[in-house]
Amino acid sequence: MRLIVDSDGGIDDAAALWWLCRNPDVDLVAVTAVGGSVPAAQAAINLRFILEAAGAGHVPVFSGRDQTAPAPRTQRPVMIHGYDGLADLERKPPIHPPEAGKSVLDAFDELCRAGTSVLALGPMTNLGAGITSGALRPDGATLTFMGGSARAGGNARPTAEANIAHDPSAADVVLRTSWATPPRMVGLDVTHRATLTEREFGDLAASRTPAAKFLAGRLAYYGRHAGMLCAPGETPCHDLLAAMVCTDPTFVDAEIVDLQVDIGGGAAWGTTVADLRPVARRAHVSASAGDGNALGEGAAVQVGLDADVDRFRATFRSFVTLPIAK
Repeated sequence: MRLIVDSDGGIDDAAALWWLCRNPDVDLVAVTAVGGSVPAAQAAINLRFILEAAGAGHVPVFSGRDQTAPAPRTQRPVMIHGYDGLADLERKPPIHPPEAGKSVLDAFDELCRAGTSVLALGPMTNLGAGITSGALRPDGATLTFMGGSARAGGNARPTAEANIAHDPSAADVVLRTSWATPPRMVGLDVTHRATLTEREFGDLAASRTPAAKFLAGRLAYYGRHAGMLCAPGETPCHDLLAAMVCTDPTFVDAEIVDLQVDIGGGAAWGTTVADLRPVARRAHVSASAGDGNALGEGAAVQVGLDADVDRFRATFRSFVTLPIAK
């Protein structure tokens, strides 16, 4: 799989990138930094540090954009990711800086061609700018994104998930674009089910693999507050699940539904509205449906509604305890 990852450089992003870097089926050609958990400039530094630690220092990182369009008021998730996005643990600066003289739009223009997969792990600011400018041509590419919620409520706001709430207008542009296949949404409906438990954290603490040594302290910091909306004793690792789904969609059960992003500026601003009405679902598979209000005005999106929880946890345990040669 030829893959570009767009990331805001947080702790669950780090877990996702380590897993992708150790996956022999993934050709990670670039990582682009977007503002979200931390500003885009900090995210770019974090991503260089993560890739070099994971043995993938050859993968270029392109500095991207911070959100500039109107968006709901949200707070930086310091208690989840720390001030620097990676739990504020002591670390060395990356050996190489992000790419100089080339922007995120240059990266999309040069690297995103037919057959490329795009994995969005943060707000969609970069992707929206790429589509609007013409640098990102999605007709031959596929998109998997961590974000949104169909029926699980929100986290950054009462009904809005953080990645979408940071830049609803960009998400609206991205999801209304014609991708090679309907985008895959890995939202809170599945990331709050496929979680890490005491067993996974125990294996992580006991293992001495490079992945475990890098992630243990950071995921421990993350786990203190990230599971507030999950079952007691469980912690989500949102972006890791999205990375797994990008490489193998069978990690979740998904359904193509009509999806809209609320960009109206009210109390539901940033909410992903999935039309789960039975009559609307029938309309999606019947071009001749004449059900009046059944057809929505949004985009066709593959929305993850359930997850293979046991497989997610087993894959995580294997990943952090067994070195995987690329």
